[in-house]
Amino acid sequence: MSAISTEAVTAEFEKLTKLTKSEAENYAQTVGAAIAYFKRLLRREPEGDEVGLCEYAAACKAFFDYTVLCAATSKRFSTQTGGIFTRISEDRTVINAERLLRNAYASLPEGLIRDDGFIFEGTEG
Repeated sequence: MSAISTEAVTAEFEKLTKLTKSEAENYAQTVGAAIAYFKRLLRREPEGDEVGLCEYAAACKAFFDYTVLCAATSKRFSTQTGGIFTRISEDRTVINAERLLRNAYASLPEGLIRDDGFIFEGTEG
């Protein structure tokens, strides 16, 4: 499924994260993994305007992964007097990134992607 452009997804990711092109290059694997994940959700090849929506949704997935990564990263600082403190990341950012991702998925045409929730699609005995 080659209709989704890595360059377009990366450009959307840069807009969402407000990273420069050179800073966003550090997250190329995150973007690539988000695209691969999104392509697995597709039930059919996107057509016409659906491609842009899919690229945006894949960028939202990359943005969500980026915010989770940033929230998990420890932020420790030291002062000039020798004191050390830790800044705890806001969970609100992750929650908002997840909402953005869900809204992007909801804007896609019905039947284009599978549900990405934790649901068993079927079992074999």
